[in-house]
Amino acid sequence: MSANHAAFNLIFRFVENYVSPIAGRISSQRHVMAIRDGFISAMPFMIVGSFLLVFAYPPFSPDTTWGFARAWLDMAKQFEGQILTPFDMTMGVMSLYICAAIAYNLGKHYVKSHQLDPFMCAMLSLMAFLLIAAPKTKGALPVDSLGGTGIFTAILVAIYCVEMMRFLKAHNIGIRLPDQVPPMIKNSFDLLIPVLVVVLTLYPLSLFIQSEFGMLIPQAIMAIFKPLVSAADSLPAILLAVLIGHLLWFAGIHGAAIVSGMLQMFWLTNLGMNQTALAQSAPLPHIFMEAFWTFFIVIGGSGATMGWCSATCAAARRTCGRLAG
Repeated sequence: MSANHAAFNLIFRFVENYVSPIAGRISSQRHVMAIRDGFISAMPFMIVGSFLLVFAYPPFSPDTTWGFARAWLDMAKQFEGQILTPFDMTMGVMSLYICAAIAYNLGKHYVKSHQLDPFMCAMLSLMAFLLIAAPKTKGALPVDSLGGTGIFTAILVAIYCVEMMRFLKAHNIGIRLPDQVPPMIKNSFDLLIPVLVVVLTLYPLSLFIQSEFGMLIPQAIMAIFKPLVSAADSLPAILLAVLIGHLLWFAGIHGAAIVSGMLQMFWLTNLGMNQTALAQSAPLPHIFMEAFWTFFIVIGGSGATMGWCSATCAAARRTCGRLAG
């Protein structure tokens, strides 16, 4: 018992002295908080879009003879285009919402220190993301990079645009107007220089990558992150995420919130790929998504405490039964 007690104290001190402070600093870092809050802000669009996908592709075998299932399948096939339109405008372009939401939440951190307007931050980031992810082709805007493929690009663009606006504000680079000018007009003119900087920096980079590699920036970034995305969808990654989450809980920090916030970008990327595969009637390529985390790992609370509560209740009932007997 003494050896076990010493080992326990050693682990506790390590978590308390090293893991807990690092996790606390990461969770309170403004960019991490903005990414987390941005994903949360965009969640309603993704929930509704995912819900509609179930209507478009009912969970029944195509050769089922059950009347209800047969009618649902026939209706879904007949109105597939109409049902998928809201999906295309939510999950299909989720990177747009994520980019604007992250920029807005990051801009809020600079309201007092640099007088940034969060709404203008979101507008600039949205323009920049569309500029490099959906250049006009044959009179139409391609949407291939606006879904799960563009998540990493959306995060980087949002951070770049807001930090660039903060830098310009900190060095008083911009168009100055008299104090008599209404605030909204001043905010609009404050955005002129940032828009120009975005066009002069990101757009030439996009043109260069298109000419040299034949792909857009989101596709190039996705190719860079592909090994990381694949590694995140593996059993060791799942076990590591669970271990880190519970170590943080052990140190008094909400481990599930921190881990899930860091994994959100991988989950949504995997979800987008799965939904694309489902629409093409192909096998689903990924397992580790938020639904897996919610229903198989933290159901009832971190550590699958619902099962522990059920076991406790069962033991209490047996004890009461014995006492009553």
